[in-house]
Amino acid sequence: MVKKSVSLQNNESVLAKVANVLRQFENQDLFLLQEYQHLAENYKKLLNEVELLELQQTVQEIKEEKVRAAEEFLQTVEKRLAQFLEAVPVGVFVVDKYGVPYYANQKSQQILGRGIIQSSSIIELPEVYQAYLAGTTQLYPPERQPIVQALQGHRTSVDDMEIHQPNKIIPIEVWGTPVFDESGQITYAIAAFRDITNRKQIEKDRIQFTQELQALNNAYARFVPRQFLNLLNKKSIIEVQLGDQTEQEMTVLFSDMRDFTSISETMRPLEVFDFINHYLGQMEPIIFDHHGVVDKYIGDAIMAVFPISADNAVSCAITMLKTLTVYNQLLKNANLPEVSVGIGLNTGTMILGTIGGQSHMDGTVVSDAVNLASRVEKLTKIYSTPLLITEHTHRNLKASLQYHIRAIDLVKVKGKSEIVTIYEVYDADPAEVITLKDQTYKNFEEGFMLYHSAEFADAQRLFEKVLQIYNNDKVAQIYLHRCQNILRPTIPQMTKILIVDDMSIDVKILSYILTTNQFEVLTALDGASALSIVESQTPHLILLDVMMPYMNGFEVCRQLKMQSHTKDIPVIFISASTEKEDKIAGFKAGAVDYIMKPFHREEVLARIRIHLDNYYLRQQLIDKYGYIMKEGDYCQI
Repeated sequence: MVKKSVSLQNNESVLAKVANVLRQFENQDLFLLQEYQHLAENYKKLLNEVELLELQQTVQEIKEEKVRAAEEFLQTVEKRLAQFLEAVPVGVFVVDKYGVPYYANQKSQQILGRGIIQSSSIIELPEVYQAYLAGTTQLYPPERQPIVQALQGHRTSVDDMEIHQPNKIIPIEVWGTPVFDESGQITYAIAAFRDITNRKQIEKDRIQFTQELQALNNAYARFVPRQFLNLLNKKSIIEVQLGDQTEQEMTVLFSDMRDFTSISETMRPLEVFDFINHYLGQMEPIIFDHHGVVDKYIGDAIMAVFPISADNAVSCAITMLKTLTVYNQLLKNANLPEVSVGIGLNTGTMILGTIGGQSHMDGTVVSDAVNLASRVEKLTKIYSTPLLITEHTHRNLKASLQYHIRAIDLVKVKGKSEIVTIYEVYDADPAEVITLKDQTYKNFEEGFMLYHSAEFADAQRLFEKVLQIYNNDKVAQIYLHRCQNILRPTIPQMTKILIVDDMSIDVKILSYILTTNQFEVLTALDGASALSIVESQTPHLILLDVMMPYMNGFEVCRQLKMQSHTKDIPVIFISASTEKEDKIAGFKAGAVDYIMKPFHREEVLARIRIHLDNYYLRQQLIDKYGYIMKEGDYCQI
């Protein structure tokens, strides 16, 4: 920088000369001295003004120099910034504080398909650059544009914008950022964006793969339910190995369609499949809703387990039956056969796991408890009731009082010694039927207990009372019929009675009494002969004397009771002994009665008939039902 020269001399030299002149005038003319002093002061003022002017000129020159330097620096920075923005792999678009396009780098022009259009406003940018909402034909809403948000002081980003060029569509991700000056005012807004075509394609492929994987998992789940995997503590079907198993208490449900063979015979094979699948489609969601797991479909039958609680299983069965009532109305309206089912439930320890071979395996539940549930379901046909549960399930109900339940039978599984009580759950019956069963509950329950205590006559009277109130109670009808059959014994046309006595006169008298009353008579004069006759001609009753030679009556009776084929023949002692000890010994030996001599005709006949009735009743129970309740033997299922 070159400074301009000043015409005045050096300030210090001039002032020194002024001081020297003033000393010369010190003793001379006062007026001239004053004038000279005044002239010196003016000179000083003039010097000060010249210095100030010179200083101002210097400051101005410095400012101009700094401005020029700043402009040169700014140009350098702008050049470098432009080089940087052109080098970045993203598009950069800048608008000023008024929203007027200010700058766009080469990448942005490539993506947008055109450069800066300065005549456009920020609201017109979507239309100018054909920016659309992704996947639509709707221009991108101006208020959602990140660059508009940036002018309002917000930093935002979006990835749902597309640029529609003539021959392609480019999905982009956009970030908007405001630029502030020293005073905090927005001067510019910058939008940075990039082509995310590859990312969108990867995302699309990922979604498609996820959907395909989900579909595959869902397909596997149709064969191996997720609940099954959870019970095995497996995260995926891939982890399942042959032999994987877990043991826990669960409730198993068996449901089977009644008379399905008859229904299927009226349909073509395809119609049968459609009919079954439509029915199963009604039942399956109910099982899932009650936290059950479908173990398998066996044609029209369903086997499901409930690992959480017995209440879930019972509630599920009731809901299935209620849903079936509504479903049957739809079938009826469509002129299709209606469906009835039987459901059996049992609770116990079961093993859930995988069985099969290396090339094919299946998940299932196995245990005696499963077997019992299957057999209980079959009992629903006998008792004409749709839902039966065992005492094990009944005992595990947490809210048994909320259900309508009554005991209907005692059963014994083949090969097992346990006697199991079976209960009917009738919550799914029509409301009027539930009311009638509730009204007769006390009589039914008492009749049930009497029947299974072999008090058949009293049980019969109670079941008759039940049917007087609700004459269509199928279970009460069954028990009444049983009581009637038991109390109406079938006596053979000719009953054989063996008379064993060493007194021939007594044998003749007894023979006459019996033969004149249509009994067939066999006779023996001693114990050995009696045992021999019994082996060849089994009598229905034996009249046995006590005091006989070689083998007394007590010993004969004991030997008869030791043989399986003769132990049930009723033995009545006829003796002249009146000793109490002999009577006790006779009963201990196995006799059913004791008649003292001399005997009376009517007494002998009455006692014979009573014990024959009891004998036939006993045999009838064994022949018809397989059990003698007083001995604790029960029918088997």
